[in-house]
Amino acid sequence: MRSWAFQAGFEDRLLQSLRRDYRVLAPVRGADGVGRLQPVRRWEELSAGALPLIPLKKIVFPPHDVLWTLTGSGYREPAPSAVPVVLVGIAPCDLYALAYLDLVFADDPHYQRRRQGLLLIGSSCRPTAECFCPPRREPPPFDLFLAADRLWIGSARGEDMLTALQVELSSPGDLPLPAEVTHGQQRVPENLEKLFAESSGLPLWREVGERCVSCGACSAVCPTCYCYEMSDEALPDGRVNRRREWDNCFFRNHALVAGGQNFRPSRTERLRFRFEHKMLGFGALRGISSCVGCGRCARACPVDIDISAVLTSLSGGGKP
Repeated sequence: MRSWAFQAGFEDRLLQSLRRDYRVLAPVRGADGVGRLQPVRRWEELSAGALPLIPLKKIVFPPHDVLWTLTGSGYREPAPSAVPVVLVGIAPCDLYALAYLDLVFADDPHYQRRRQGLLLIGSSCRPTAECFCPPRREPPPFDLFLAADRLWIGSARGEDMLTALQVELSSPGDLPLPAEVTHGQQRVPENLEKLFAESSGLPLWREVGERCVSCGACSAVCPTCYCYEMSDEALPDGRVNRRREWDNCFFRNHALVAGGQNFRPSRTERLRFRFEHKMLGFGALRGISSCVGCGRCARACPVDIDISAVLTSLSGGGKP
């Protein structure tokens, strides 16, 4: 992959150039140690490569999304944002997560409108002991990617950004992205489909399910969880909003249907469903894992349930 070297100060010049036309958001670690996507004015404000607690999905798949409004004159869709967004300093696992959501919402016009207007500038990260990113054959989606003093261009829009900046780049070469981008540590058993199919009666799920409190924190912070529900909001002025809102497969009502029937009435069944969905995919995406190994779910869980430990136990490698 082609890359170029850049001089000191380039990152800040790039950011200032972007701020003329874009709302610039980046991961910033607060005094409480929590990372959040925040507006930034200078490159030094970034915690580049850090993971915001609530991931990128909130930009393209908002937790409360008005799809249309019904008024006396008919239906109308909400106006798109007037200011496009660029995400800067994004870690590879979050870029891969966005690639998965691109598959999920490939035919969703609301998602696609936000996604097509979104610019992505990736950044090298420092994997921690909690990371278990899977190895990758292909690079993640990005417009630009920065690591140390080198830059990679991943799209025509990335090239346009540099043209607008009118900056000199030097030492072009065919260099791969940093090793941590594609060389992950996650090792999923090759027979995972079979293991899940034969595991419904194992004590493992009951033991872990009894610990689970169904709070849904793991799904809320997961960069690829996309369960949602639809609701209609009747306003005092006569308007009606059709809203799409984040839902959670750990909530009892998520699988509740007419007649009070429930596909997954117990926490054990809901937990096993989520893990299978996460590692083996669902529907048209069956066979494609959506777990990017970021470790957010384990950090957010109040009872220390770790998906990687459960997978190890499922394959006979120890306790969850």
